[in-house]
Amino acid sequence: PIRARLDGMSGSYEEAAQDLYANRFRTFRRVTLPLLWPGVLAGFTLAFVTSLDDFLTSFFLSGPGTTTLPVYIFSAIRAGITPEINAISTVMLVISILLVSLSFALTRLRR
Repeated sequence: PIRARLDGMSGSYEEAAQDLYANRFRTFRRVTLPLLWPGVLAGFTLAFVTSLDDFLTSFFLSGPGTTTLPVYIFSAIRAGITPEINAISTVMLVISILLVSLSFALTRLRR
């Protein structure tokens, strides 16, 4: 998503910022990053959903010292559903709803 956003972005915004004596960091922070932000959020959302979806891959490929969130939740559910699992599920649900709502709001504002 970030690469697609970069391909669709015009370089004239960055050129205009540099014509107005903005350095490279300020141009990136004030011009490029806000234009890339929807792509960054989309990439984060895709990575988050993919990590939850690929439980089997995470389960079989994780090493002995590492534990991913899906594997941790699965292990904790096997021992019994605790308030900790309910809290993690609620936080994940709230984060997912916020990301979808933010994406929807940004899309609406762009139109």
